[in-house]
Amino acid sequence: MRPWVAIGALLLSGCYDSSFGERHEETTPPPATTTIGELRARFEGTTVAVESETTVCGRVTTCDRSANFYRTLCIESDGAGLEIMAGLDHLHNDYPEGCLLTVRLQGWALGESRGVLQAGRLPSASDGYPTNYIASRPALARTIIRHDTPPQPSAPTVRTIGELTPALCGTLVRIERVRYAPDGLAEGTWAGNKRFTDQEGAAVYTYVRPYADFAGNEVPAGPCSLTGILQHDGGRYLLKLRDETDCSPL
Repeated sequence: MRPWVAIGALLLSGCYDSSFGERHEETTPPPATTTIGELRARFEGTTVAVESETTVCGRVTTCDRSANFYRTLCIESDGAGLEIMAGLDHLHNDYPEGCLLTVRLQGWALGESRGVLQAGRLPSASDGYPTNYIASRPALARTIIRHDTPPQPSAPTVRTIGELTPALCGTLVRIERVRYAPDGLAEGTWAGNKRFTDQEGAAVYTYVRPYADFAGNEVPAGPCSLTGILQHDGGRYLLKLRDETDCSPL
């Protein structure tokens, strides 16, 4: 593993502190010093430590209520996404879908998994993961500042399978008019990766954790639209669903 590199000089400054669950006492959050898109553009594929005071702003696009997102949440701004490795359960109670967050990245690490930019703890060389969970309420409170405005869920970006690109990974994407087309004798429940194709035969996969609330439910056989956080793995694109309603029969 290469030595850790600081993003440092590339980014501007910003600082704020807060207590978890006390957003009603907060003053105006600090301005973002950079954008998620700029972070992604500068990321070179190897986990890096953020040593400068760095803040980004984005709106929550995920919900862990159905347990397909496990102790993480994703935020998005201007077509770029970031996954925060929070390491806590029931994140939807404090960070519901559509709420606006400012995230302080100093002291954490940026990594990438399945094409998605992540922010979390710096892993050890033996961990085998690009980032680790923050897993501390006080640390998360110092990291995430929730804006005191009503949640406004973002509309997913509508794309065809042929229009998917690595730059969209980590963002909420909707693909319309596809149909479940299992590989071989794959089981017809949601758990694992499921293959869907469009009218041209192009394929996209869904991903559902075996522990998700709907993992054992049957995948609809008819035409549908799919919504989820876009990932890229092994030369194929995947949509990680938030819950079963992210598959809408047509």
